[in-house]
Amino acid sequence: MSIVKRNGINFRELVLVDKIKECDDIISFYFKDKDNKALTKHKPGQFLPFQIQTEEPKYKGVMRTYSLSMVPNENMYRISVKKIENGLISSYLHDNLEIGDIIEAMEPAGVFTIKESSKNRPLVLISAGIGITPLLSMLYEESKKRDNIYFVQAVQNSLIHPFKNDVLMICKYKNLSNTVFYSNPLKDDKEGIDYDFTGRINKEWIRNNLPLDGDFYFCGPPAFMKALKSNLIDLGVKEESIYYELFS
Repeated sequence: MSIVKRNGINFRELVLVDKIKECDDIISFYFKDKDNKALTKHKPGQFLPFQIQTEEPKYKGVMRTYSLSMVPNENMYRISVKKIENGLISSYLHDNLEIGDIIEAMEPAGVFTIKESSKNRPLVLISAGIGITPLLSMLYEESKKRDNIYFVQAVQNSLIHPFKNDVLMICKYKNLSNTVFYSNPLKDDKEGIDYDFTGRINKEWIRNNLPLDGDFYFCGPPAFMKALKSNLIDLGVKEESIYYELFS
């Protein structure tokens, strides 16, 4: 049986079936139900709460939540994890979790999802760093239904540019807007070829390139979130059209 009960809570046993490096310090982990049963289909933007299956005291019972980064389905979950310096669970996942190992997961959860009110409005998805994970799931799903999507990704450079090809493929195939900012490009990173703009997303660029009557969903580090929300408010975007999840 793939369901276990811990302190009155049901956990599903998931087995790691693949482990893929996306870029420096970011690895994607693919999980299936231990007994190959159907998974609960997550809503794009939701996360997976789980704990490592181990008796080691420093890990036992430690819960973490990571956004589900793939198209919603009933067959497989994918989380994409950045290794954080001195990060207990991120380091364990990167260095210790191997194909065939088990984690214990709760049902997908979280309210950072596409709202019904956004269905007929331009959709703007903006990410910084590993904050792309919930937005990528949104892009996979929403690109099946509409073409009024603007995807904006901010990273430092090509070494730490997760899912570049995934986003490029989706946006090119669906003819969607796709813009990449590098804040600290490498010597070999070429503006206009490897990325679109040097620097950070700023108010002037937003004013000239994004639909201010759209709904904005974004995720990233605290400073990025604060600046972006402030710029949107200054540009007249209504607060009820701004949705975000903070990674910190």
